[in-house]
Amino acid sequence: MQLLSTASALALLFAVAHSAPTPAPAPVPQTPACNPNAHGRSCSATLYGAAGAQQSISQEINLEVDAIDVPFSVSHIENLDTYATGNYEYWTFYGIDGSVTNVAPGQTVDVGPPQVQVQAYCNIQCPGE
Repeated sequence: MQLLSTASALALLFAVAHSAPTPAPAPVPQTPACNPNAHGRSCSATLYGAAGAQQSISQEINLEVDAIDVPFSVSHIENLDTYATGNYEYWTFYGIDGSVTNVAPGQTVDVGPPQVQVQAYCNIQCPGE
């Protein structure tokens, strides 16, 4: 009986030693690294109003709320920056009647109620911050 057990153990060891290696797992896609120096440190957005009115703006990331000149009532704001580029630019817009509209990368957000936007703030926020 002992001989049979030893033979079985040797056969098992031989089979394991000569079996195909387990393939490595597929690499997990990585999100691009957050880069606060991307795009020359600026954000881009488009503001939309009634009757096809629209205006694109770009703002330097300077950690300040800046005045903007948009001559029409804004109903939607689109953040033109996206997570896919590895940039995480977030906008905050301030309306003449007190609205505060936050727009994350790649989003289009309604302004409620529609109104002229008078100030904007853009910053980069990396994941986990």
